[in-house]
Amino acid sequence: MKTTKNRWWRMLAATSALAMVAVACGDGDDGDAAGDGELETVDEGEELEAGEEGTITVLHALTGDTDTAGLRAAFAAFSEETGITVQEQGSSDFEQLARSRVEGGNPPDIVLHPQPGLMRDLVDQELATAATDWVDLDQLNADMVDGLVELGEWNDEFYGLMVRLSLKSLVWYIPSYFEENGYDVPETWDEMVELTDTIRESGDTPWCIGIESSDATGWVATDWIEDIMLRLHGGDAYDDWVANDLPFNSPEVTEAVEDYMAPIWFTEGNVFGGPPNILQTSFGDSAGVDLFDGNCHLHRQASFIEGFFPDGTTVGEDVDFFYLPEITEAGQGAPVLIAGDLAVAYTDNPSNAEFFQYFSTPESGEPWGAEGAWLSPFSDFDTSAYADQSLAAQGEIITDADFARFDASDMMPGAVGAGSFWTEMVNYVQSNGEDLEARLQAIDDSWPN
Repeated sequence: MKTTKNRWWRMLAATSALAMVAVACGDGDDGDAAGDGELETVDEGEELEAGEEGTITVLHALTGDTDTAGLRAAFAAFSEETGITVQEQGSSDFEQLARSRVEGGNPPDIVLHPQPGLMRDLVDQELATAATDWVDLDQLNADMVDGLVELGEWNDEFYGLMVRLSLKSLVWYIPSYFEENGYDVPETWDEMVELTDTIRESGDTPWCIGIESSDATGWVATDWIEDIMLRLHGGDAYDDWVANDLPFNSPEVTEAVEDYMAPIWFTEGNVFGGPPNILQTSFGDSAGVDLFDGNCHLHRQASFIEGFFPDGTTVGEDVDFFYLPEITEAGQGAPVLIAGDLAVAYTDNPSNAEFFQYFSTPESGEPWGAEGAWLSPFSDFDTSAYADQSLAAQGEIITDADFARFDASDMMPGAVGAGSFWTEMVNYVQSNGEDLEARLQAIDDSWPN
């Protein structure tokens, strides 16, 4: 591997974490919601009722300690500032619960959607409350990362406010292994393929890949394809693909899978355990166990994978990351694939407007960023407010990218994005990369009319 100059996506060395932001909550002793806001957590499985003015109920998909710590810090700060009580509930069965509650006529005031497709389904049923008049859309467009405001728009109205991002275009590695073997961080796709070949020919296994994820098994493969589509064919083709104007069996999608993903996944010796292990290894264990045990040495996964690392792991020392490189010959530049959560209102609670106004400013995310496992949707967010330099570096990758796109499967209809796309990629791995045309055609055939 040749030595190359550092660029903006090269990992910054991690430093000691910033002090956590202390957030005070009102005690609520007098029962008066105005001026005595507090944060309340409703346990999963209990009923989360819509609130009255002065109280907001929020349903979300965050359940892990790391994720919920930041959310609760941000909500507590909002309560302290506005005097509005927030009752929040995380669900491991989020999509089914959100849909049943909203469609069943008993919605929480606000839902944090990790999948814009579900938001759009509910907007089409006229169940969501437009937030167009609650925020300054011109200012929001100026402040947010390009494309994020549009994600919350549907049917000529603004509904969804992005409150949390995660970055998917990352490759994780163990720095000591690179140093011992004299490997450089690749800056182009060709250099990454060259590194893959070098590691394999040395007798080691380059890639850690696991796609098992219970009922969601397969999404890891879809993320790979999405990242490649951005680098190979650009944002416009990607948008057409999401909208079903570019079918799965098109030459563009076929090329992304056949010429770029498959050679990494199915070349003998490239992936620890080969296809059988890819299918049975959970996405968390492929990083938190296989990468750290030295079974393999490269792992492409989103920023949230840090939550699966062994206790005491220091990013920048024990493990590091680099930007999944651009495909330079394609000429599309350096894009990023992102995911996140859109806040959408489903009641006419007057306090909803204050929630949207508060979280439409970059400063609202500072308590969240100080707890970790969160990236700001605002391009001018103060990176010193992040818990560590790992998050600051990831935030810089997002803001400095040539363009960003949201996870495609999360924007496709559920029958496709969380259905046939996952299933057919599992079938593709089971067949060791055979019958791609049939797999892609099956996804096209599943698209709702």
